[in-house]
Amino acid sequence: MVKRDPITLSVLRDWAILGLAVVACAAWFLYAEHRITGGEWGFSLDDSWIYATFARNIATGNGFSFNPGEPIAGATGPLYAFTLALLYALFRDVVMPAKVLGIACLGASSILMYSAVRSLDPRRRLKPLLAGLLVGISPSLVWGAVSGMEIPAYILVACLGIYAYTKERWTLAAFWWSLGVWIRPDGLLLALAGIFLRPKPTRKGLTASLAAAAPALLTFFAFNFIVGGAIFPNSVLVKTHPGQSVGPGLWEMVREWTPLWGLAMRPRDFPTHSLLLLPTMIAGALLMSRRLPAIGAFAIGLPLALALAGATGGSHGRYLMPAIPFGVLLAVEGMDYLNQRFPRRWRRVGLAVLAGLSLAWQIGPLVRMGMLHGWNVENINHMQRFLAGTMRENASPGDTIAVNDVGAMGYFSGCYVVDLVGLVSPRRTFPENLRTYHPRYLVIFPSWYRSYLVVDPGARHSKIYDPDSTFKYLPVAGAGLRFNTICSRDQMFVFARFQPQAEEPVKVKMIWH
Repeated sequence: MVKRDPITLSVLRDWAILGLAVVACAAWFLYAEHRITGGEWGFSLDDSWIYATFARNIATGNGFSFNPGEPIAGATGPLYAFTLALLYALFRDVVMPAKVLGIACLGASSILMYSAVRSLDPRRRLKPLLAGLLVGISPSLVWGAVSGMEIPAYILVACLGIYAYTKERWTLAAFWWSLGVWIRPDGLLLALAGIFLRPKPTRKGLTASLAAAAPALLTFFAFNFIVGGAIFPNSVLVKTHPGQSVGPGLWEMVREWTPLWGLAMRPRDFPTHSLLLLPTMIAGALLMSRRLPAIGAFAIGLPLALALAGATGGSHGRYLMPAIPFGVLLAVEGMDYLNQRFPRRWRRVGLAVLAGLSLAWQIGPLVRMGMLHGWNVENINHMQRFLAGTMRENASPGDTIAVNDVGAMGYFSGCYVVDLVGLVSPRRTFPENLRTYHPRYLVIFPSWYRSYLVVDPGARHSKIYDPDSTFKYLPVAGAGLRFNTICSRDQMFVFARFQPQAEEPVKVKMIWH
């Protein structure tokens, strides 16, 4: 039987420190968002609005759907979508409830990391406090907490598994990590690590872990197959290309992974954590390879797994962020081990100095990433959300619009949305979508569809013809960003459908922000 850790006054004090640290960092991010957007709260990614749209449809009785009443496996994390649906049912809104949920999940994750490291070495106070703080004030994870995405919910489930794993409750760890697949499908790697990687595995232990993990995994695959016809969500099928360009993909993934540990290898990147974490994490992985093999396997193996799947690191490296708590645990253990190699007279302050340097390093990235978050929200609000509002004002209710960024369009436009990328619509080529739906409007980045743009002699603007030339699409409005931090392109245009002989608009109404 596993002995419970006593909750003493000092432990409660440490929990309070961790909670206050998380709230203070999140408050800075929210302040930056409020200042930059003028109080128009929103999300850091258009994908967050995809979750919001699913949540609203679930809560209002329209099923697990993006377009009401049309089931589709378009939400990467079904469990997160259901959680947001509950919040929408309670508050009739998802923006601030999702942010509060994310902050709470990060705070709980910070405390769990504290408890996990404390269970490894109950005699020490600084080590667990350092681990909890490094996770709780991680610039990347604070960004994730207020982004509206599933990142903090998955981090929480991952940290529940970490805590169980450090307590040698292998079966419970396998359960939590398999449940995480319902939030992040790439958590399958972690689920497998929880099942098969443990010290001195036995047939009985393996059977117990498989039995704990199987219900979550099998129901996840079944749910996606019933809703979408495949065992993974559409987003996984669209964004991954297994086996393609593995070598270059792995190198690119390494260059996206290293900034998390203080080493920027590309001009556009900036380190979000101390460079001290990289060598100490590697030292910790070697040190704990027998005692905690799954921790090192996931922290270091996640970029390899994503590269083999043909995926990217995502905006701001968000697909790699789940590795942070695992890497932090190993780094803290590595710091303590290296500290023990110092001369005896330095050991008392050695770990404190390493901890102070690591935490101080994160202050600069916290400030910068808070501002980045604010601009992310401003970009989404003033491009995708602005044009979705334009659609609501000018399109007829139920009009079909074809778009390449579906989130805010689905939530705000009031139109039937065709996803040209294939996240929440059946995957078709651009001409096939035009032929199948004959959308009233296109809301697109024109540069993505350059091969379909036609410039006729004497024409005022580029145009797009549908495959059988029944209609032509002409630009009528657009939105542009002068300072773009998150959107794929600086300009997005609305193309309206016209008869081939129709007169072309004289001027495109372009709004710059």
